[in-house]
Amino acid sequence: MDTPRRWGSARLFAVLGVMVVLGTCAFAFGQDPVVSTQPAASQAVETVSTPPTPDAKYGAWVLLPPLVTIILAIALRQVIPALAVGVLIAAYMLVPCQPPPPDVYGGSVVWGLRLAIEKYLLGALAGIDADTGGVDYSHLKIIVFTFMIGGMVGVVAANGGTRAAVERVARWASNRERGQLATWFAGMIVFFDDYANAMIVGPSMRPMTDRLRISRAKLAYIVDSTAAPVSSIALIGTWVGAEIGYIQDGLDNVRAAAPAFLDGVTAYGAFLASIPYRFYAILALVMVFLVGWLGRDFGSMRKAEERATETAPGESGTIGTPEAMTGRAWYAVMPVLVLVFLTMALLVVTGWPVGGLASVETSGDMPRWLELLAHVLKNAKADNSILYGALGALVVAGAISLCTRALTLAKSVEAATDVMSRMLPTIIVLVLAWTLSATINDLRLGEVAVSLLQAREFDATWLPLLIFTSSCVVSFATGTSWGTMGILCPATVTISAHLLADAPVVEALPLFYAAVGAVLAGSVFGDHCSPISDTTVLSSLASECSLEEHVWTQIPYALTVAAVSIVCGDVLCRYFNQPVWVGLATGSAALLLIVLIAGRKPSWRGS
Repeated sequence: MDTPRRWGSARLFAVLGVMVVLGTCAFAFGQDPVVSTQPAASQAVETVSTPPTPDAKYGAWVLLPPLVTIILAIALRQVIPALAVGVLIAAYMLVPCQPPPPDVYGGSVVWGLRLAIEKYLLGALAGIDADTGGVDYSHLKIIVFTFMIGGMVGVVAANGGTRAAVERVARWASNRERGQLATWFAGMIVFFDDYANAMIVGPSMRPMTDRLRISRAKLAYIVDSTAAPVSSIALIGTWVGAEIGYIQDGLDNVRAAAPAFLDGVTAYGAFLASIPYRFYAILALVMVFLVGWLGRDFGSMRKAEERATETAPGESGTIGTPEAMTGRAWYAVMPVLVLVFLTMALLVVTGWPVGGLASVETSGDMPRWLELLAHVLKNAKADNSILYGALGALVVAGAISLCTRALTLAKSVEAATDVMSRMLPTIIVLVLAWTLSATINDLRLGEVAVSLLQAREFDATWLPLLIFTSSCVVSFATGTSWGTMGILCPATVTISAHLLADAPVVEALPLFYAAVGAVLAGSVFGDHCSPISDTTVLSSLASECSLEEHVWTQIPYALTVAAVSIVCGDVLCRYFNQPVWVGLATGSAALLLIVLIAGRKPSWRGS
């Protein structure tokens, strides 16, 4: 047990050393030591002259902060220190690019640190609204409603509501195929949080899968495949705030010179429009359904299923508190319905045209109701809507627990705050990602990256493929989807906006949504199958399957889905200019053929 501790200390000192060295190097090449022979008066005039812009001063070096962040995240398997290093490097690079304030003590070294903390870190929490000039609370709202949804998840899990809902699904299972489909459907029901999905579906369905002689490896695969993939595309849940926030950061970066095709595009609208382009997340769910429906497996999963049929039916019990064992399904259903319908109602109220339906302008042959929907999504206050929807859901969950005496007030608060505390590391990643995005914007990385791509005549058609593969590599190596999204998503939005600025709107907008969908889907890949992903570890733990077996039995399926996503999604839709539904349909058909051809049903050898 001592070795991991010493290795952890070594990593910590390595991180600190890298921070000092890279920060010093960034500061060193950020300065231009020029010996002047001009009179003192002339030097004074130069002192107050306009500082150089970051793109003119550094050129391609503005790519250094995100690149160092990615490399450190992969090398250290830790996203938080990697993001912190990236922020510090970017802040020191920005020191010579703006006039110093009059109250700086300690020179540029102190100034760079103050820039990183006072301007960018605190500004990420409560910045200045570019439209009104007031304080922008959008990031704080995302943090608050994410905590509220997490609190609701904790309460409905503690009062037994979620477990009861899942067990109702399990009653339908009478054979191995139905058992796998019931587990898949249970994962689809617990769509609002990936952690809750893994820790609720796994223990709840394990007695049923043991009885049907479904391997623990298969249970872990189904649980893991319906955790992050479902949560990432759910319209309501703990993921939506972070995804919208990352997209909003990218849109804010191009606000001053937004291309014409982004006119009227909001972060929530882009989030919704990007969902069909998230080929990996959608096809991963299709793959689980096909494997369960057909009862066929291939690779190491088939061997695990063969071993499971040789053993006697398991008698594993469920885990949980006494309250969780006696809950009712409606304890969970009611808060989720309140969250969904209250959020939707507030979206309509805040986005409804002032002059009513008659005031909505029509264009072309688009139906009036579709124009109205577009108007509502464009003008709705998504952050406020989800904030108060989450508050209502949390209150209803607590009220149900108290009124039914499923939980006391103290246990309700404890259940809510327990889940909130587990979410703190992801919130830290979220805040640091916002901070890095702000520094990258001031370094004008988007303009530099686009100029480099244009100089090499990069075809924007392949941008989604490039982004998807990059985010797959980073997310698998780091084991975090939120960290990958935080690093890559704002930069993806910025680069895509600039690279597609001159393209016709009918071509630019689908490519833009495809790029956003690619980075979000690629980020899910690592969360889904990386051996250092928290969701992967939780899925193996909740299913009582060893981590090694879970990873090695799941990877062939994950890589298959990723390959099909690239071929049928990015290549077919982009290169052959096919609509997104063709890619999804073709991908689903391809997965069906693969399972039929490569998969085999396990031999039933038990009694």
